[in-house]
Amino acid sequence: MAGMSDTSPEAERVLCEVLRKMPFERKWRQMGVIYHTARQLHAAGVRARKPDATPEEILTDWRTQAGLEALTTRPGRAERMDDEDALRVVESVVGVLGRLGISHALAGSWASSIHGKMRFTHDADICVEPFPGKEEAFCSALGEDFYVSVNAVRDAIRQHRSFNVIHTPSSFKVDLFIAKPRPYDQSLLARRQVRRVGGEPGLSVYLVSPEDVILLKLEWYRLGDEASEQQWEDVLGVFRTQAGALDQDYLDRWAKALGIADLLERARQELAGA
Repeated sequence: MAGMSDTSPEAERVLCEVLRKMPFERKWRQMGVIYHTARQLHAAGVRARKPDATPEEILTDWRTQAGLEALTTRPGRAERMDDEDALRVVESVVGVLGRLGISHALAGSWASSIHGKMRFTHDADICVEPFPGKEEAFCSALGEDFYVSVNAVRDAIRQHRSFNVIHTPSSFKVDLFIAKPRPYDQSLLARRQVRRVGGEPGLSVYLVSPEDVILLKLEWYRLGDEASEQQWEDVLGVFRTQAGALDQDYLDRWAKALGIADLLERARQELAGA
């Protein structure tokens, strides 16, 4: 499982210590910078291949790579892209969830980047409690800059699956995963960690705990036939950055319940041998 790395063990320890001490708000803002940088590098690559590429062609190529080919920007609407795009989108979605009283927690690669090693991602994942009866209110509250299907929301709530929210001007996507009717999902939301970003009154951002990032990533890794090296590296990144602060008993208890105890032990052994 261990792969090659261009970072020495000593440099890795230094990096983890820096990330461990970095203030939450700086990590939060850094996620926007990472997204912006990826957009800029992509645009430069398109222009290198096609110097006369228009902004519309660059946007189309980006959306194709992100799997959002069907999206279009309204005529006459200028494409916006800056350091704050991804942050604005996530803040808008969690803001609506908060105002509607829907329990939620940021998960996926945003959570693993904040608790572990940062990396670029096309989207953000949010775990949410089922909210039957609030589907239309949720969709309408997002506004005209967002694509979301109320029927998809209803289906996701009924089936305990996921649905998508897409900010059409920036192409940033948020995937909302409806909590399953099982004890672990209840524990995940109960253990979420609240952080505040911005000035007063600011915004409350709920994150899944580091332990739950590890468990979710391991579960998704198994569901993906253990083929995603990125999911595995996210797990190791959280382990390294949170070294000494993780609740190992909690990890063992829920890993057994979720059927991923062997993967948890494999991650520990890999780190022990690094």
